Amino acid sequence: MKKTFVILWAPGPAWVPDKTVREQPYWAEHATFMDSLFENGMVVLGGPFADATGSLVIVEAENEQEVADLFAHDPFVEHDIFALNSLKQWLLFLDARRKE
Repeated sequence: MKKTFVILWAPGPAWVPDKTVREQPYWAEHATFMDSLFENGMVVLGGPFADATGSLVIVEAENEQEVADLFAHDPFVEHDIFALNSLKQWLLFLDARRKE
C-alpha cells in the first residue's frame, strides 16, 4: 500500500535570487521531471510558496527511501537549485479525495 510523504524544499546554493522558480536554471528539465511523476500518480500536489522561500510536494510512494532516491534525480536537486529541507511520512486523517 502506498504511503503519503511531504517534501519541503528550500532554495539551494545555486538558486538565483530575484528570479521566480520558472526563471531558474534547469526549469524546463525540472518541469519535465515533475510532470512525469504527476502523470504517473506519484506526485499528488506540488508547487512553490508565494514568498519564494521554497516549495512543497506531496508524494505517494512505498517508502521514504523510494522518494529520496527518486528526487535525487530531479534536475533542480542535481544542480543545487533546491535543497532538501524535510522529507516526512504524513499520516492523513482527513482527505476529501477519499471520501467513503
